[in-house]
Amino acid sequence: MVFFLYIQIMIREIIKNQGICVHRLDRRNRKFNDQDHFQILWMADGVTDLKVNHEPIKVYPNTIALIAPGSLLAMNYTCHPAPRGWILSFPGDYFLERPFGNFKMKDLIIYNGDGKVPVMVLSPKIGHRVNALAEMIAELNASQIPNREDAVASLLNTLLIYCDSKCNVEVNASSNSRELNIVGKYKQLVAGHFHEKHQVGDYAGMMYLSPKYLNQVVKRVMGVSAKSVIQEQLLIRACRDLKFSGESIKEIAANLGFSEPEHFSHFFKKATGKSPTYYRQL
Repeated sequence: MVFFLYIQIMIREIIKNQGICVHRLDRRNRKFNDQDHFQILWMADGVTDLKVNHEPIKVYPNTIALIAPGSLLAMNYTCHPAPRGWILSFPGDYFLERPFGNFKMKDLIIYNGDGKVPVMVLSPKIGHRVNALAEMIAELNASQIPNREDAVASLLNTLLIYCDSKCNVEVNASSNSRELNIVGKYKQLVAGHFHEKHQVGDYAGMMYLSPKYLNQVVKRVMGVSAKSVIQEQLLIRACRDLKFSGESIKEIAANLGFSEPEHFSHFFKKATGKSPTYYRQL
């Protein structure tokens, strides 16, 4: 028998100024959507299926996936054995604030627009090492030793480097560093303002760029339009609120910056093929 579960990770052991924490997979966790953190999801055993933003991801023993902030996450568990694995959360601006150099997982998750999720199937030996790093992070979280924030960040960086060496998705790195910086800043601004600013021109003005140039850069780097980046954020939040909040459709529309519920309904149906009411009932 397979239970279909949504995971909700309650942030309990947050390290000051870091926001790095580890939680083991647990059937008691049923709903999950985190707007502010990346998740490294390690599925050692007991997980049959994974969906990210409703898209299925093939799962094997010792699979790791890097989940972007704001993603909707759902899993299928088997009854026996109990699921083994964890979710390691870290801040959404972690990659932007630290020089990772030629790090394809970072580039893929920030710059690619095709929705690919970095997925790695680790060998038992590498899986053991990655698990040990995560357990050390969890142990430090619970301690009061001096400089633990620096130690946790160092362990996370090591874990990311291990995973990146096994990443199975290549990044198109043909764009120059200035264009990558523009797209990174644009996505950061959209993440903070999509609920009130729906036009590319709003963000172009904040970046002192023309809308045309911003769209050209986003298209060149990500392969999608600048407008679609805004719409993706709106859609992810709309899906989350429709499924997991008790707000009315009118309230959700207003919270997402739509002047009329009808405008929100038109946007949602065009993007999903379903009305908000029908989607909520699924």
